[in-house]
Amino acid sequence: MKYILTLLIVLTIPLLFASGQPRWRLLPASPSDGPGRHDDIFFINPRIGWVVNGNKKVYKTTNGGATWQLKYTAASYLRSVGFADSLIGWTGSLDSNHVLYATTNGGDTWSEVQNFPALRPAGICGISVVSRAVMYGSGAYFGSPRLLKTTNGGTTWSVTDMRQYARALVDCHFFNEDSGFVVGSRGVVSYLMDSAVVLFTSNGGASWVPKIVGARSRELSWKLSFPSPTTGYASIERFANGLSYYFTTTDRGQTWQEKPFIQNYEVQGIGFAGDGVRGWLGGWGGPTYETTNGGGSWHLAGFGSNVNRIRMLSDTIGYAVGERVYKYSRDSTVSVGFDEPVIASGFNLAQNYPNPFNPKTNIRYVLSRPVHVQLKVYDLLGREVGVLVDENQFPGDHAVEVGSERFASGVYVYRLVAGTYVSTKKMIVVK
Repeated sequence: MKYILTLLIVLTIPLLFASGQPRWRLLPASPSDGPGRHDDIFFINPRIGWVVNGNKKVYKTTNGGATWQLKYTAASYLRSVGFADSLIGWTGSLDSNHVLYATTNGGDTWSEVQNFPALRPAGICGISVVSRAVMYGSGAYFGSPRLLKTTNGGTTWSVTDMRQYARALVDCHFFNEDSGFVVGSRGVVSYLMDSAVVLFTSNGGASWVPKIVGARSRELSWKLSFPSPTTGYASIERFANGLSYYFTTTDRGQTWQEKPFIQNYEVQGIGFAGDGVRGWLGGWGGPTYETTNGGGSWHLAGFGSNVNRIRMLSDTIGYAVGERVYKYSRDSTVSVGFDEPVIASGFNLAQNYPNPFNPKTNIRYVLSRPVHVQLKVYDLLGREVGVLVDENQFPGDHAVEVGSERFASGVYVYRLVAGTYVSTKKMIVVK
């Protein structure tokens, strides 16, 4: 009897652990490519997936993120990725001269797609793969809104000018060849002054209907997430101070509503469990937040920085990318540590103020010990455009005044490296 009881205990312990609450963890072997971040991630099942980033690289895992292999280095900033199965996939970039790459062997090799019509995409920020034959791409976030489509696996392509519906496009999600959504912004001045918009088509992109337009200016709808056939979410990136929002639908996207988030946060990555109760929001220059009551309240999630994409494979398996790669699971083999460089105690990088700015803004940061500090500015293609600080500094509060005369109008990233502490935030120059 004692032997049987012991055996039952031994067999029960793993089952009890496996039935526990899943949580997000840093994948310790995931690639880290500074100064940018990983922009997109796609898994065809819990074990096989790909990551692409602004440093032009494609990584692949075949063991659920335990290890990663660099498979390809492209000629341009890679923004989006999608696969039909273990072999057929595409990755899109922000360079209109090298806009799309395709693979037929699971990402081991890639070829640049060249057979576009005269109207080329300006950039592919979002990819939605319906099947081996049907794929949609949308972009770009900075203007020239266009919809890319193939119905024969890339043998031929169509590109639709979307300017009558939007000023900028970011992400897309299609349920089938005919029905789907794109998100972006619409307005009359510039994408930095527009309102966020969700557009729907029921005829394969031949025509579009706005399902919701944000109530404020200086916003851009950024990422789509449909954890179930009926429930969907769209993040809203806000280019001004004030309360942040996101969109949600519970009727397959036929009606949408705005929900409040927190103050002064540029929401980008968004993901929810299928029940709509547990969800996560991430964005530029900040940590990830979690809700356990359907968005009624939010608290720090304890993982991730600069999270741009959250993909849920089920209510217990998900992946997210930002400065690193993160996994949502009950897997006991994954490190339970957080991303220490981002949350190192005593160090802090603040959002510049004012933002947007002209002619001056201030960047403040706190150091907890003597350390060599680098504070640099990059454009959204990852190119270094300014060095603000590069020296040893003492502990305490520090501030750097930045003048708009150093930069053209646009969106920039500033990155603080202080020993093992690394943090990135976004600033906007308006002239």
